[in-house]
Amino acid sequence: MKETMDRTARMSDSVAMRIVREEVSSCFQARSADGIIAAYSGGTDSTVLLHALTELGIGPIRVLHVVHSLRPAQELATEREHVKAYCRALGLPLRIATIRPGSIEKRAKLKGIGVEAAAREIRYGVLLREAERLGFGMVCTAHNADDQLETLIGRFMSSSSFEGLKGMPKLRRLSKKVQLCRPLLSVSRSTIEAYASAMRLEFSKDSTNDSPEYLRNRIRKYIVPILDREFQGWRKGLESTAQRLAADGESLSRLSREAYRRITFSQDGRSALLPISAFLELPKSLRIRLLAGCLRKLSGKNRLSYIALREACRSIASGSKACDLLGYRLVINDGLLQILPILDFRREGGYFFHVDGDAVYRAGTLRISCSWADPCGSTATRTGASDLLPGISEAAFSFPLNVRSRKPGDKIRSGGKDIRIDDLLSSWGIESRHRDSIPIVEDRHGIVAVLAGATEGLGYSQCKYRDCSTPLKGRSFVIRIKGANF
Repeated sequence: MKETMDRTARMSDSVAMRIVREEVSSCFQARSADGIIAAYSGGTDSTVLLHALTELGIGPIRVLHVVHSLRPAQELATEREHVKAYCRALGLPLRIATIRPGSIEKRAKLKGIGVEAAAREIRYGVLLREAERLGFGMVCTAHNADDQLETLIGRFMSSSSFEGLKGMPKLRRLSKKVQLCRPLLSVSRSTIEAYASAMRLEFSKDSTNDSPEYLRNRIRKYIVPILDREFQGWRKGLESTAQRLAADGESLSRLSREAYRRITFSQDGRSALLPISAFLELPKSLRIRLLAGCLRKLSGKNRLSYIALREACRSIASGSKACDLLGYRLVINDGLLQILPILDFRREGGYFFHVDGDAVYRAGTLRISCSWADPCGSTATRTGASDLLPGISEAAFSFPLNVRSRKPGDKIRSGGKDIRIDDLLSSWGIESRHRDSIPIVEDRHGIVAVLAGATEGLGYSQCKYRDCSTPLKGRSFVIRIKGANF
């Protein structure tokens, strides 16, 4: 009986070794990595991955161990020694990157995400920078099939997007030159553990893997056992669903990319516009995807509220001329859907006006008058006398305009160089208490003008205009502000 059990165990070990090696090998048969950064935690999964990569002669390999500084110092020190010893035994170069204590918690609080997500963001940032530093083309992590299922469960329960329900891809881009590879993503945790047992591999244990504080641990300890007991075959069913979504997603992504090409982003990357007809002709789901893609590029945020996106699309489709969405204002003007940042001015007296033509705009005590003046009119010319109102040549800008207070880092391109607005106001002798009242005028290409002479009651006449490659002729657009903070 014992002999039969031993033979069965040996067969199991043999199968596990074959599966792991075949999966790892298949990831590198058709592609050249130009060097691999292997993420190594010291745990079972990453130990098996590192062993398989070395056994198969895949490389060159550099190992990166990231210390997240979330566990007791003694545990981290023991793990660090194990990592050093194992890399030394395999003959692999090792770098240990230690994240400053508190950094992960600070990022989680700042971005409104969990500690797990914040740790992941920082970890991938470290891995990418190491690959770029060495000129390597691939980063490898040891995510397995059980990790994939746990991820899908978590995303489904938290109302994830279509992309999220496709699960983790085996390959994806971290940057233009660096690719992320998960060679063990189709291998079960039990197979990985059988491989480790067969090869007598030693590994460290992460105490946080047992903590119910983290969502993934709760899924693994409480939800998965119930599914295994009550819904036999759920694993294959969930994998199949993810694969179908991935296949459907290819078609949707292609349609989204075609629509996305019609978006025009401003030179400074802070605003965008597209024909409203192109937006409304899309099915509802693609409108949301298009708007989400646009806001991701503008804001740099990956996680966006689906409900907010859906309601904004519904508002625009129902005929609204403007609505606010996740820090941006959507405005329909002259057949265009404009996506503009809602500027959060913290300085006292700050203001913001969205100007799309000849009109008077009001906000509280502020009043901005905008009008056209022909070249012969007495209202304004760009080079007129100081008692004339400052105007901007119609050849020098395009609507819509934002007329606002200064912001940190503002610059205007003038005289062939970038001039800091703060330096400009200082050179003009503008008093500190008046500087937030001076109007900054910008269009989708950047700052058009700084109009100290446009604000009544301050006694300034200076103006600075953006370099313009076309002749300055025709009408001038005149701006005048009353009621600014004096």
